[in-house]
Amino acid sequence: MAIRGKFENKITSTADGLKAMGHPGRIAILKHLMQHGACSCQDIVDQLPYSQSTVSGHLQKLKDGKLITMKSVKTSSVYSIDMEAIEALYVELGETFQLKADKKQLSLF
Repeated sequence: MAIRGKFENKITSTADGLKAMGHPGRIAILKHLMQHGACSCQDIVDQLPYSQSTVSGHLQKLKDGKLITMKSVKTSSVYSIDMEAIEALYVELGETFQLKADKKQLSLF
């Protein structure tokens, strides 16, 4: 039973990360944070075609999924991508589906 519990926790963690990414708006926000570094909600709103409330909701989902971090700076919240979490998700997906990092090795023929 103990092994099963650990296995389910790992799968649950992976599913939570994927669920947090599971919207085009959230992927756009992650890409924006990758390209521009730490940003306020308003910085993201100014660059993407989403309202402030929509961006705030997506940021909360990404934060709940532990894919981004938030830091208070003066009167604003600044969001950053958590690359360790992204990399852990990448590794877990690779292990789960027995993927190879080199695309040449993924060839079936």
